[in-house]
Amino acid sequence: LKGQIKANIEKIVSEIRKEYPELVGSEIDINPELSNLISTDEKITFSGKIDAIFKKGSKYLIVDWKTDKATSRASDHRQQLEAYKKAYSSIKNIPLTDIKVAIGFIALRPKIKTGKISNSLDSNQPRAGVFDTFKKKLEKVLTWKKDVNQFFSDLEEQDLKTDNLWRAIIEQYEKEKEVEE
Repeated sequence: LKGQIKANIEKIVSEIRKEYPELVGSEIDINPELSNLISTDEKITFSGKIDAIFKKGSKYLIVDWKTDKATSRASDHRQQLEAYKKAYSSIKNIPLTDIKVAIGFIALRPKIKTGKISNSLDSNQPRAGVFDTFKKKLEKVLTWKKDVNQFFSDLEEQDLKTDNLWRAIIEQYEKEKEVEE
């Protein structure tokens, strides 16, 4: 399996280098202030790790390797990549228009185990509103940070009553709430 994945990465890198011949780096830590990505007064650092960045002239390609069995979660991955794109742009002062993103699926497998693993380079760019979706999720977390009761209220609304962890968290919260009152 590892040998096939390594071969798939090498195949995709070879494909990428036709357009972006220079490897800027791999496993790049990014840690900008969250306020560089969204409008907030919170002093929180956004942390991520970019799998690989390639370059041609002033144009960059951020690549995220994924070991998904299928490409069905590509839109979710593009949300992550759009956040990485904005973060890298803010750190390096590179115009967003000079950065593209791609998903390198390196372990695609059929539903029936055949022992074969394939790959795919998804170069589709995130749609215009994809960062807004990511931003709404961040704003929800920031709301919970300011008001933990809102977190539990939102958690109680989730249909997770069969989940043991969910039940344990809600039960503990209810006990602690009673003690406070």
